[in-house]
Order: sequence, then C-alpha cells, then structure tokens
Amino acid sequence: MKTKLIIPKNIFSKIFLSELNLSNDFYVDISEAALISKKIIDDKNAIGLIPTMDLLTYKDLYVSSEIGVSFNALLSNSYIHFKDGQETVEEIFLKGDISSNEIVLSKILFKEFYDLDVKPVLIKNALPHQEDNLLIIGDENYEKELFLNGLSFAEEVIELISAPYVNFTLAGSSEEVIKNFSKNYKKNLQIGHTEKYEDLLKDLPAVSLDFISVNIQHIVFELEDQDLEGIKSLLQMPYYHGILKEILEIKFV
Repeated sequence: MKTKLIIPKNIFSKIFLSELNLSNDFYVDISEAALISKKIIDDKNAIGLIPTMDLLTYKDLYVSSEIGVSFNALLSNSYIHFKDGQETVEEIFLKGDISSNEIVLSKILFKEFYDLDVKPVLIKNALPHQEDNLLIIGDENYEKELFLNGLSFAEEVIELISAPYVNFTLAGSSEEVIKNFSKNYKKNLQIGHTEKYEDLLKDLPAVSLDFISVNIQHIVFELEDQDLEGIKSLLQMPYYHGILKEILEIKFV
C-alpha cells in the first residue's frame, strides 16, 4: 500500500517537495495546514508536515527527529502587520492558512514581549479592515509583496525561544512509516538549496523571488540538534504560560 505524504499548501512545502526524489511508493496530498494532523492520526499509511503546536492536541503522533521545516532567521511563512499610531493592542486578526502555531504563539509572543493579553481573531471569509493588526499566514505575503512591510513571525519566535523555529514537523501515527521515510528519503534531500526558483515559484513577483533566493539558506529541512531543541522549547511555552498543566513528552523517532 502506498504511503500518503500530506503537506501544507505553501511556498516552503513546495520547495521541500522539489528537493525530494519520491518513489512510486508515495503519493502527495496538499492540504490546509490545520487539517493535516486530523488526516494522519487514524491512518497508519499517512505522514504529514504538521504545525508543530498541533502536538499539544495530537500527543500520540510520532515525530521525525530528522525532517521538518525550520526557520532560523528573517525568512518566514507568516508576517505581523501593525497599524500605525497605536498605544496598545487588544486583538490580532489571523488571516490565511491559519494553524495552531499562530493561534497559540501569537498570544504568547505579545505577552512575553509587550506584556499584553491579546485575543487572536480568526478571519475566514470576511476581509479585514486595513487599519487592523494582522498576522497573515502563507503565500499571500509573497504573492502581494506584503512581507516588505511586515514583521517576520519566525524571527519573533526565534527570539522568544533562543532556537530555530520549526514551523512544521514531519509526523505520523506509525513509528515504522516515519522511520522508513526518514531512512530512505532524508539522504535524497539536496545538500543546500538551488537558490534559483524562477520555474518553481514562477507566479511570484520578482521582488519576492529575489527575497526568497537571498534568504533561502535560513530554512532547513534536515533537522539538527538545535532544531530539536527548538521543538521542545516551543512545546514548553504553553506550560510556562499556564495553558497546559504538564510539559509534553515528544515521541521522537
């Protein structure tokens, strides 16, 4: 039976996929980030790049200690956009491919850095007002060059935990399937990135392509010890903020 690899619909997953040599034993499903964990929890033949904070809910999933999507500097899948001239922030509107990462971590970031109790408000259908504080998740940041005026969410998280921000981690309900994928395909990831994405990301404006190419070294797919520490630190933050009663034990394989 073929193994299903489920990835979120964004630029960085597309780059990840382009650097793999998948055999006919696998097929790819592209999904909203928030739905991936639900799709793999009861499917032994499925693995997925899930938002790391999903592990707070899906505690029984096995997590690859070798493969994920980790940011270590400016490059990010999400950007914060503040309105001008405000003295305080009460709400932050989340727009795009929203996941548990942005919902949980936006509250923690504002509390840690500004001592503000901010309420995340999810936008699904209605358009936000231009004057709202926004956290935009996904490709819209690059399709419309919005990243130019935004604050890198990844950079903020990196400062918070003093470690890389593992935005997505490879997980599954079968330890054997995770190990098999890691063993057979981690070695097929390119050593370094091509830095040329004109064909792969051809729908993006030139400014966005240039930005991604210049900063592509700040995303890694082959996790190292510092990335694993980043995952652990991320999942400890809800405990320190009283959201959870105990620290999660991660089932790394």
